[in-house]
Amino acid sequence: MAEYLNKQSEVISEMFNEIAPQYDFLNHLLSLDIDKLWRRKLVRNIKKYSVKKVLDLACGTGDLSILLAKNGYDVTGMDIAEKMLTIAEEKSQNLNKKAIIPKYTNASAEAIPYSDNSFDAVTISFGIRNFNNRHTCLTEIFRVLKPGSPLLILEFAEPRRRVWKALYLFYFKNILPLIGKMFSKSKSAYSYLPKSVLQFPQYEQFTHELSEAGFSNIRYSTCSGGIAILYIAER
Repeated sequence: MAEYLNKQSEVISEMFNEIAPQYDFLNHLLSLDIDKLWRRKLVRNIKKYSVKKVLDLACGTGDLSILLAKNGYDVTGMDIAEKMLTIAEEKSQNLNKKAIIPKYTNASAEAIPYSDNSFDAVTISFGIRNFNNRHTCLTEIFRVLKPGSPLLILEFAEPRRRVWKALYLFYFKNILPLIGKMFSKSKSAYSYLPKSVLQFPQYEQFTHELSEAGFSNIRYSTCSGGIAILYIAER
């Protein structure tokens, strides 16, 4: 039986607030900066649509929000962890004057504080596995998207190739938590990470959830041999 993970909003926000000062450093260290390539892949795919206004959910310290802004999008970043948003706002001030500086909102995806059909796209990078009531969140995303608009989600996964999967899981379960604990001083955050990834529905399982929430034209592509997956669905 899988270990129970408490994903109530106050628990998740407290955990991410705790690691906020070291979050960017550890993200790039633990992924060897490959996470930047994955976000660029998402941006390449969003360019296939007619998009101006983007809602970036679980935006954290703003890496994806800022990348989207650099590419000319009007971005609203949203997260439940206030300290992560503070860092995102500080980083956003360094944007080129030609970019629209992202706006940031402290709120939960279970109750998105925007009206129906408000956005041309919704993005989530490495955050949906932390959503407590995922179906409710997906229904809310569907509500605020304009008809025909895309939802693009980056999330970690288990590679399907046996040898690569074994190497990845060894690193993910043993090395990553040790490095995370060493630099962040958090006893739980970087042991929570692999557990949350391994419990999250992957590949066809998650596309089924998207379909149940009303999305269509659902597809996915793997990143770096299946370490991460980019899911794309349309309202």
